[in-house]
Amino acid sequence: MSIVSDSYMNMILPEDISFRIRDFITGDQDFPYIKENELMCLLYVYGKDHKVKTETEVNEAFDLVERTVANIIKEIEYYNNSKARFDAEFIKSKYIRRELQIVQEQHVSKPQIWNDPTVLTDSFARHVSFHRQEYFFQVFGPLKESELLTELRENLVNRIVMVGFNRRDQSVVPFKHSLVPVYIWFRDREKYKRLSMH
Repeated sequence: MSIVSDSYMNMILPEDISFRIRDFITGDQDFPYIKENELMCLLYVYGKDHKVKTETEVNEAFDLVERTVANIIKEIEYYNNSKARFDAEFIKSKYIRRELQIVQEQHVSKPQIWNDPTVLTDSFARHVSFHRQEYFFQVFGPLKESELLTELRENLVNRIVMVGFNRRDQSVVPFKHSLVPVYIWFRDREKYKRLSMH
């Protein structure tokens, strides 16, 4: 399995971003739906199901990381040079077109477009540009057992993780370490999974 198909992406901060995008598409929320003072955090996990084990897989993952960051930077720069791109109706129509594309490609009836990596990445790039914010990305891994809490090893050991924030650098993120929100997000997911089993 290729690293591309064995990767995962989400925006984990703001925590309710999926609902905000949903409400934006339905007209219950205006643009911008992320405020200037709010922290955004993108999460990418490479080797999600099968881990990153060989040198070839590590190289493939880092190549994908570089391409991902380059594409996001390109999007931000595009929005910086085109203020008309913050028109709410234009953005909505783009997200609805993406929804139709998913329906056609994956043969699903009604995808949750607000959880789609393309839409989440676009939200990050658009809001960084709209608020004229700085941003940074950090890559970790492949993560070792000794670097992880026991409860997170199943999800993160031998994976490469990238985070992206709408801040200048790590020194202005309100966590001791950039991976803290990732650990919290995975821990909460595990807790939810255990609760739903009972």
